[in-house]
Amino acid sequence: MVNYICDYLSVHKIEPSKIYNHDKSKTSIYYTIGDKKLPGLVLSAHTDTVPADKDQWSYNPYKLKIQDNKYYGRGTSDMKGFISLVLAITPWIISKSFDKPLHVALSYDEEVGCLGVGPLIEVMKNKICPPELVIVGEPTDLKIINQHKSCHTFETEFYGKKAHSCYPDWGCNAIYFANEFINELRKIEQNLVHSDVDSNFEPPYSSLNVGHIDGGVAHNIIPDYARVIWNIRCLPHANFQDLLRDLFEQKVPLIESKMKKKYCNAFISNRNISNILPLNQKSYPEILNILTKKDPKHKLGVSYGTDAGYFSKIGWPTIVCGPGKIEQAHTSDEFIKIKDIKDGINFMMDLMSGILA
Repeated sequence: MVNYICDYLSVHKIEPSKIYNHDKSKTSIYYTIGDKKLPGLVLSAHTDTVPADKDQWSYNPYKLKIQDNKYYGRGTSDMKGFISLVLAITPWIISKSFDKPLHVALSYDEEVGCLGVGPLIEVMKNKICPPELVIVGEPTDLKIINQHKSCHTFETEFYGKKAHSCYPDWGCNAIYFANEFINELRKIEQNLVHSDVDSNFEPPYSSLNVGHIDGGVAHNIIPDYARVIWNIRCLPHANFQDLLRDLFEQKVPLIESKMKKKYCNAFISNRNISNILPLNQKSYPEILNILTKKDPKHKLGVSYGTDAGYFSKIGWPTIVCGPGKIEQAHTSDEFIKIKDIKDGINFMMDLMSGILA
């Protein structure tokens, strides 16, 4: 996709900058139309998608299918539809010769924890003038999202001792102790429901999820290893470290001490895999109020995470707004309506005419 975009831009005499990952297997790109020395507008998106199970699709998920006035394919809603409309209006943007610049920033590995956007922003902030607004084009049905939760993912591993299952006292069952840990996570999850509440979100509280567990070899072998991958999604003002302090300072050491009574070399390892920063944007250019007609249904909060928090963290005004519905993202037979793309094009053209002119 990146190569396709770069080839497309070269036709219009635009040369994007590339920011590679450590082994140069992936790259983020950004480019500017206009004068980098002036404040302007940034449109941001991610080029990766979640995997698709072809057996659950009616079509080839990686080949565009047009049917019933919809575009079907993996990423059509999340968020390649937004990228396509930005590319589609590129000739129009060039022809307008706006006073202020447009920057387009496309990152890799958003789906596995917003890994690409950080290095991308580090380069951009030293190369361009701080923008008046950043729009992250996730599918919001063109509603303006000014808040979203943070998301923090962990991998917790349990190292016990292997033995034959007929002699349970000879081993240290890592899965049993992983289960104790999961029970503690469940208690935290239940407490979050009744603690801090913000009706601007659905659900209106911070939440926790155990997403993956593995361990063990066979039914007759006491497992010496188990792994739990889990995350916590926090309201924008909540600190995940505060919410998890008792877990890591009290509960995990207690579980580990029980393990060591079974096997002195047993231990628990915990790793923070990724962090998606919260978004809590409170002010906007006046053009956004004009476009939305001060509709109170706009300027909402959402529970999913995006790259937006990373832009906002460095002081760039940031919102999330794009065509399509989040309900379609990550689903089988994912689609975006052709009308949604057309509405998105009109929305972005009106926005640019208001901000960049």
